[in-house]
Amino acid sequence: MFNIGVDRKMRVRLLEEKDFEAFRTLFDEAYSEYLEFLRHKSHEQFLEAVEEREEVTREGFDFYLQTGTTFVAEEGDKVIGYVASQTMPSLHGINKMLWIEYIVVQQKFRRQKIGLALLAKLLNYARQAGIDRICATINPDNPASIQLALKVGFDVKDWKIATYNVKKSNE
Repeated sequence: MFNIGVDRKMRVRLLEEKDFEAFRTLFDEAYSEYLEFLRHKSHEQFLEAVEEREEVTREGFDFYLQTGTTFVAEEGDKVIGYVASQTMPSLHGINKMLWIEYIVVQQKFRRQKIGLALLAKLLNYARQAGIDRICATINPDNPASIQLALKVGFDVKDWKIATYNVKKSNE
């Protein structure tokens, strides 16, 4: 395993109903950072991301609330990060898979092992739940996420992702 060594009054717990605003605020902060990155990297990608801006809706939050696999890091009574995930059915001979959608840590709390603590909680859950594999998609331009995944023991590969926008194709 890996050493988290978090010397703070922080705890990691399951996502709760009361976390909606914090969850949404953290997501918006992270997405704004992503847009700023794209603004400097590719004007075309930036415009596309602005046009298709993702938001946390009540329905989306409720989905993660019901998964039982989404955890928040909290200091005092303030949510400072989360890992949003869901279990998936059998795929390629894997009986049970856990898919990580997002790992978000408030900017001022980064590099303080909060991401490690969130992943440690998720890995512990996966072991207890009989999960065979955990998967995530990591932006290749996000070295901090890559390092976090490697530190925990993920096998990070350079995969290409193909997506199809159903809403856009119906226009």
